[in-house]
Amino acid sequence: MRGIYFSVKNDTEGFRLPVNPATVNVKNAGDGESFKIAKLGSVNVPKDVELKEFDIESFFPAQPYHFLETDFREPTFYIEKLEKWMADKEPVRYIYVDGSFAINELVTIESFEYDESFGTADVNYTLALKKYVPFAPKKLKVAKPKPPETQTAQTTQKPAQKPAVKKETPPPQNKKTVPQTYSLVKGDSLWKVAQKYTGNGNNYPELAKLNGIKPSQYRKLPIGLKLKIPPSWTK
Repeated sequence: MRGIYFSVKNDTEGFRLPVNPATVNVKNAGDGESFKIAKLGSVNVPKDVELKEFDIESFFPAQPYHFLETDFREPTFYIEKLEKWMADKEPVRYIYVDGSFAINELVTIESFEYDESFGTADVNYTLALKKYVPFAPKKLKVAKPKPPETQTAQTTQKPAQKPAVKKETPPPQNKKTVPQTYSLVKGDSLWKVAQKYTGNGNNYPELAKLNGIKPSQYRKLPIGLKLKIPPSWTK
């Protein structure tokens, strides 16, 4: 089922949009530079691609409509979260799943506008997001030159000793790999378990296939269900 999620601080805080927007877009733009060359005219020199941009336009409902994608919350809940993240300069995880394409990007909130129309308490809003690339300054270490080794005229050299041959113990044979399991807790999903083990929630189909879970069961997984974890995820 299509959905849009926002979270911060490694998914410890976040929410799902209660109403999906009419459109989900991704803006990719180049950063080419144009020059005019005699007898050739204008030419364009391609450069690195600019950061992706995303625009979202929808509304926060003021009452529990039947078409909501999540449990009803007052519009102030979403407004306070987004404004706090902007004020704290928090990079936000933006996820769009089960559409014709997927989005899983760290973004910054470039603008957040909202208003209330007459005749309803619903809050209309627009969000402008831009891809965030983590960066940090690195310390420059200056290597000190080693002092020259002093040699004496009467230096006796010992004959080089042969290195001892270390016998390696062969690995035990027929050692069975014990499968690792994970028990679901409240609020868990296959996507969150894949994110926990691999750092990428979009790997959840591999987990579902290993445990024989069909797409129709994704939203009905019981708390305490033990999932087998793919061996490649725990190496």
